[in-house]
Amino acid sequence: MARKTTPPQPASNYSEEKFQQALLKRRYRQPAPEFVTGNRGAPVRSMSEDQLTANALQWFAEFEAKLAFYEKLGVELSWLLEWTKKYWWSWLERDMSVADELYTPDVRWKDVSSFGRTMVGIPEFVKYNYCFFDAIPDWRYDPLPGQVYLDVTPEGRVSFAVRYVGSGHWDGPLRLYPYDDSAPAIPGTGRFVQVSAVDRYHFDSSGRMCEGETLFDILDGLQSSMLLPRDDSRQFHALMRATAVGASTRKLLGRFGIGQ
Repeated sequence: MARKTTPPQPASNYSEEKFQQALLKRRYRQPAPEFVTGNRGAPVRSMSEDQLTANALQWFAEFEAKLAFYEKLGVELSWLLEWTKKYWWSWLERDMSVADELYTPDVRWKDVSSFGRTMVGIPEFVKYNYCFFDAIPDWRYDPLPGQVYLDVTPEGRVSFAVRYVGSGHWDGPLRLYPYDDSAPAIPGTGRFVQVSAVDRYHFDSSGRMCEGETLFDILDGLQSSMLLPRDDSRQFHALMRATAVGASTRKLLGRFGIGQ
């Protein structure tokens, strides 16, 4: 497989040295608690920044070794390591100077917060991501060792998925689709959250991401921030009973062909 090449791009702020510095940079406004407190059904031990940094360093070392193994099999994917480093650096440092190198102009992305819609284009993708940074100023992303899944088709199409954790103190409102001032927003409570997610990335022949998606457990985030009660609480059971009323109403309307 030939090495991917991208069209000439303006100089970015990225360098290998800056990437390594970004991985080691501490970001929390205060140390993480021993446990992610909140309304989850069981105590969840949090990962400290030192643990997260160690995980990220291990993940990138494992990913480089995985790509080297593919090269021994005749599949040249060294470009993917550089892409991933630039991608992680850009979000850790909130620096979009590499965006044109990473994404096609019409990149398509979905997220739990887009309610089934697909975002199209680099500006929309960036705007959506910055909603998390606005709500959680010390937000950081850290991949989990051993949890990356790579696929290469006979035609040379490359995609991969990675599981990671997002961590930080949820201070401000988290805007949902369409991610602007008109959007509905989930208020922040100032609590520390640490939520796992899975991203999938698909690449075109130029080696830029053309499609992707983020999947995560929104109940985890809402219960960790104490916006949603525990599952065994009276409040949660009352909430579920209230939704049952809505479901019964929907069924009744459906019998008369309303709202089909």
